[in-house]
Amino acid sequence: MNILNLADLLLSPDEKGELQTSMELLEQSKYSAFYESNQNMIQSILFLETLEEFLDFSKENSLEKECFCAAFLCAHGYGIQIGGYEEDLTSVLTDFFHVQGMEYPEISEIICREKIYTDCSDHDNFKKSMTAINQVLDTHGVKLIVLEDFVYCDCEYTVLRMDKALADKVLSSWHSENFEIYM
Repeated sequence: MNILNLADLLLSPDEKGELQTSMELLEQSKYSAFYESNQNMIQSILFLETLEEFLDFSKENSLEKECFCAAFLCAHGYGIQIGGYEEDLTSVLTDFFHVQGMEYPEISEIICREKIYTDCSDHDNFKKSMTAINQVLDTHGVKLIVLEDFVYCDCEYTVLRMDKALADKVLSSWHSENFEIYM
């Protein structure tokens, strides 16, 4: 299983159609139309601000489908993306758990105990914090899957919320060229 297979399990039929349409535009090299319908996701993946920058990128590079799919899932509320050098994730994580309806006191305690950050070093405490949060969520039948992407940005994380049974299935069958599954 990879992120494309996972999207097929998570997305509604309308969302699957939207993803498929975007993927077809990308495959057919219709970069302007692709950019116009996916501008925010392209900016979150590649940090490109304009169509011209994306067209320039597309001349010599291709946007990885799995990376786009991960951004698509997050843009549609299935998760969040965390950059590789974030200094304080307190508000990002608090907002995410609020939107997901997972405002458990134990999670708030973990988030507020210390600044959670990512810096791609031994001092990074993001993974340790996600492990502690997953222990709390496990008692509620929910799990976070944390994917680590090294394609466009070191230590870019995609955090996806799913029920425990699906998460266990994903963990047991994960195979991706672009994402290492952390948990």
